[in-house]
Amino acid sequence: MKGLKTVSAIALLSFMVITPRVNAQTLPEVNIKPQIERMQVESSPNPDSDKAVNYLRQGFSLFQNKNYPEAIEVFNEVIKIQPNNQYAYLGRGASYVLLEQYQQGKTDLDKSIEIDSSIAYSHFFRGIANGALGNNNNAITDLETAAKLFEKDGETELAQTSRNVIEQLRNA
Repeated sequence: MKGLKTVSAIALLSFMVITPRVNAQTLPEVNIKPQIERMQVESSPNPDSDKAVNYLRQGFSLFQNKNYPEAIEVFNEVIKIQPNNQYAYLGRGASYVLLEQYQQGKTDLDKSIEIDSSIAYSHFFRGIANGALGNNNNAITDLETAAKLFEKDGETELAQTSRNVIEQLRNA
């Protein structure tokens, strides 16, 4: 029987700058400081569960340190152990986006959202990927969803950041 357990995790993304290209134009720097402090991770009698949690922490640590290629490798290990871990897909997808590998990032973020549509960061990064791929309508939809979810979570600054990116996309 699988359940969910709350796992303390390092803050996702810390301070970072996202500068994707949108329709041959560069978005101004968008600073975001997400505040995810707890993540739901699959738990089962499987002893690999603890291994997956440790990999997830390691992946987000590498991500925070902007070591995206190594973070991707570590998130791959989580996905091997727990193929439906929404946070592993989020971390890997966001890493791909920041490496400007937008299609790979979008694919992973699609999976993260398919598993758990309540994660604002998944919508945010998929919005950035969609914008960079020229899918502005989809990008705006994703960023609007991210803004609503950030507001619901009390992350007003991140909600405003999402709205600012929407405005930039509309003016591009």
